[in-house]
Amino acid sequence: MTSPVGPGGSEPARDNLVGAVLILIAVVIGVVLLVRGYGEEGSLVSTGDDSEQAATTTTVDPNATTTTAPPAVRPPAEVTVMVANGAGVSGAAGNLQAQLQGDGYTQVETTNASPVTTTLVYYVEGAQAEAEALAAALGTDPAAVRVMPAEPPADPAGAELLVVLGPDLAG
Repeated sequence: MTSPVGPGGSEPARDNLVGAVLILIAVVIGVVLLVRGYGEEGSLVSTGDDSEQAATTTTVDPNATTTTAPPAVRPPAEVTVMVANGAGVSGAAGNLQAQLQGDGYTQVETTNASPVTTTLVYYVEGAQAEAEALAAALGTDPAAVRVMPAEPPADPAGAELLVVLGPDLAG
């Protein structure tokens, strides 16, 4: 007795194997995309140094291209900042406030926060570029820049940026 032959002349078991391999490839591609991650605008997150990112070119049709520059960073005087002392060093938030005001940040307030091990810079939606500029001015690791959580470590009191000062910058 002969075994049934599916469309195209292949056996059903072979078709099942090919289908399983295609599904496995799709899963691997999905995992790779998840590991790389997506940014807030829905584009893939860069794995390189953000300070070296060039303008993005998007092809609309084969004969036309559009170049988009990275978002412009507002001047420090236009950015509201809350400095929260999480270092446990008396006067550290006030010292950083004075430093930031010397750097052109005119809208800086201070408060206290629970202790942290390293300085973190949080930002509200639309202020990521300003947070990265502030972190660079402070000399902190770019990984210290984070989206403001629903329950921030200190009350930002309406500020766009919240710096939770750690012992690394308090001294």
